[in-house]
Amino acid sequence: MTISVVIIAMNEAEWIENCILSAKQVASEIIVVVDDRTTDKTAEIAKKMGAKVFSNKFTGFSEMKNLAFSKATSDWIFSLDADERISKELAKQVKEVVGDFKNMFAAFSILRQNILLGQKVRFGGWLPDPVIRLAKKDQITGWKGDLHEVLKVKGTTGNLTGVLYHLSHRGIDWMLETSVKYTQTEAKLRYDAGHPPVVWWRFFRVIFTEFFDRLIIKNGWRDGTVGIIEAISQAFNMFLIYVHLWEMQKGKQMDTIYKDIDKEISTNGF
Repeated sequence: MTISVVIIAMNEAEWIENCILSAKQVASEIIVVVDDRTTDKTAEIAKKMGAKVFSNKFTGFSEMKNLAFSKATSDWIFSLDADERISKELAKQVKEVVGDFKNMFAAFSILRQNILLGQKVRFGGWLPDPVIRLAKKDQITGWKGDLHEVLKVKGTTGNLTGVLYHLSHRGIDWMLETSVKYTQTEAKLRYDAGHPPVVWWRFFRVIFTEFFDRLIIKNGWRDGTVGIIEAISQAFNMFLIYVHLWEMQKGKQMDTIYKDIDKEISTNGF
């Protein structure tokens, strides 16, 4: 039985080499789909490492992963992000279950160990973080979801105990850039679902609820300084989501509102 490891990437030149080295522990082939907005040498490095490389316009994370899966030719497919690494223990377990012809599972859930701000975190909702990443190709129905996409399969899912390392939250600049990029998508999902109008008090409620949940209910404080920073960061992310949602519910883009104000000022005289 063979395994295709599939990776989607954009501007991951710093990380793609070790990602592919990690994948080679289990892979019969490696598929990399590069977002066509990429401006660095991600594609060149991946090709040099022996991966089959395809370029595609970004149409959403699920769509990109479904495209990558369609290029795979093996019996099993393992989905790996550019900032994830397969541990030796996990690689051993993957090869064992794939090689076991008595195995009746259609897919396997894997334990992801998040490394945030240079520290392995255990609390705050970050562990356990099970993700379905290994599946039989003929049992896959596809990736679903605009954000926090999930792999759907026809049959039963088993569990592996080997660790998948996730090199995330690589500094405050990375965190802020990622927040701006993803909170707008989160807000759009709420907007499309018909979220009630955002009023002033809701900002305080969502910030406090998220902070208290991460730090106290989920014991984020036990991760020390990093746990506290993460709780504040997640509360700030929730604040940004609701600011984006408030803007969407106004019915006009903010730049349009300012153009209208500018026109009014100009018409009435400076």
